[in-house]
Amino acid sequence: MRKLITDALYGTTVTAVLIGAETSKRRWVKYEISQSIERGNGLFGIYIHNIRDQYGNRDSKGINPLGPEFATYDWVNDDGYNNLSKWVEAAYDER
Repeated sequence: MRKLITDALYGTTVTAVLIGAETSKRRWVKYEISQSIERGNGLFGIYIHNIRDQYGNRDSKGINPLGPEFATYDWVNDDGYNNLSKWVEAAYDER
């Protein structure tokens, strides 16, 4: 898994972390974040708990695995569909 993540980060400049109910507990999410920081990538988080599943349910809001120095957004409330490119650009500029 380590090699898969390392290879996937090759050539990237920004990492977006989707924050769900269990994200902060995931070992490989923590690894991807640490590797992104080490690479000097821009980094930001997107809360996905307000996205409804196929049954119309929402999940509970997860704990942010990023430090407070990184921006986070809510996909639904912050209109991720129309703003994702702005968030990527802002993270790129902050790196």
